[in-house]
Amino acid sequence: MATVHYELEKVRNGHFIFKLKGNNDEIILSSATFCSKASAENAIHFARYNAPDENNYELKSSRDQHAYFILRGGNYQILGQSGPYNSETAARRGIKAAMECAATKEIMDLTT
Repeated sequence: MATVHYELEKVRNGHFIFKLKGNNDEIILSSATFCSKASAENAIHFARYNAPDENNYELKSSRDQHAYFILRGGNYQILGQSGPYNSETAARRGIKAAMECAATKEIMDLTT
């Protein structure tokens, strides 16, 4: 069975991203790209710190009317974004999952 964890990945052009994954291995939150691994690791630290506070989330709607949410840090910088949900209610459940799971210390480093 999968456990809650962050996955740190190296992507195109040598940039890095992280994903917060839940017990079901489903992606709860994905980051933007970072130029360095250290910056991505730092963003994980800020996600851990900011995610438990519901006030740091913003519920949004995409052009095709799918609900999603973003997590902001104390400086209002976007730390991560969810995927699309079929309803606002489902997106709110996703926020609750992020609030509960983001404190995990588990990081799977997939950069090597």
